[in-house]
Amino acid sequence: PLWIRLSKGESECYEIYLDGKRLDRTCDEDVVLEGVVPAPGDHRIELLATFLLSSAGAATSSTFTVTHKKPIPDHLSDDGLTVQLPQFIQDYHEWWYQTGIWTKSAWRGVVTHKQPMDAWNYQEVIHRMKPCVVVEFGTRFGGSSLFFSAVMRGVHGSAPHKVFTVDIDHSHIDKQAFEEDNVELLKAPSASRRAQQRIVELREELGGGPVFVILDADHSKDNVILELQMVTAVMREGDYLVVEDSNLDGHDNAVYPGWGLCPYDAILEFMAMNRGLYERDYNTEFMFGFTQAVAGFWIRKGGGEAVMNPLQENPYYYQ
Repeated sequence: PLWIRLSKGESECYEIYLDGKRLDRTCDEDVVLEGVVPAPGDHRIELLATFLLSSAGAATSSTFTVTHKKPIPDHLSDDGLTVQLPQFIQDYHEWWYQTGIWTKSAWRGVVTHKQPMDAWNYQEVIHRMKPCVVVEFGTRFGGSSLFFSAVMRGVHGSAPHKVFTVDIDHSHIDKQAFEEDNVELLKAPSASRRAQQRIVELREELGGGPVFVILDADHSKDNVILELQMVTAVMREGDYLVVEDSNLDGHDNAVYPGWGLCPYDAILEFMAMNRGLYERDYNTEFMFGFTQAVAGFWIRKGGGEAVMNPLQENPYYYQ
């Protein structure tokens, strides 16, 4: 999507035009225009004031150029938004989700809520990057924590490593998770300062290696944005991020249309405002045809850019 930041007075409102076509009217400083994907080439943004208090002119404009840094994969449309996969893959995805099979997948007898092909992808990424910490937001029953524990033990053996899993409710977690010596559980909101600070501490304690982060807690758009803001601030170049359950709604391949604003919407808004911070890992995302993490596989890039936060207030920060 197209993100625009306006330098404006508090009560000023504008009509937004792209290449002469009206897109929206806004009184906000930050505007994320979902579904607006300018084609490669030169473009012009124009703002026409509808309510103006300052001495600024009634109209202003800016130009920008769109280029593709890498070829668009065959399974995506030219605008990079629509996934072009055989219908039988989407049919299977919907069947797998709507029959509730996803609620029954387990590891060592403990429910994981993981799509098995996603789990296979995760272990491939972990073996490739060898993170010192796997960070999991959303422990639930603890099945996925046990899975990550086994994978990390296979990668590191007796060398120091940790699975750090965060949830606000520990009442449903299987006792096996508490018995794993390489699993650390924190009872806290996923977007809390405590969770963020512990990620920093664990990386330092375990030698400063890369970190693998998976977001699978509260699936509301705002909570996922807060999680993205918190983890991105402490991630480094080469770290890996997965945002799960973006298959729910918001796109043509949704398995639960009407669910509402979900992780997919959070990804679009956050990544639009932070284009230089991540690179989408298309090859891993579509290796097996479908995923619970649509547009949810990302590699952290370097460069030192500041994180642009869509949400300025975090009610969970001090919890």
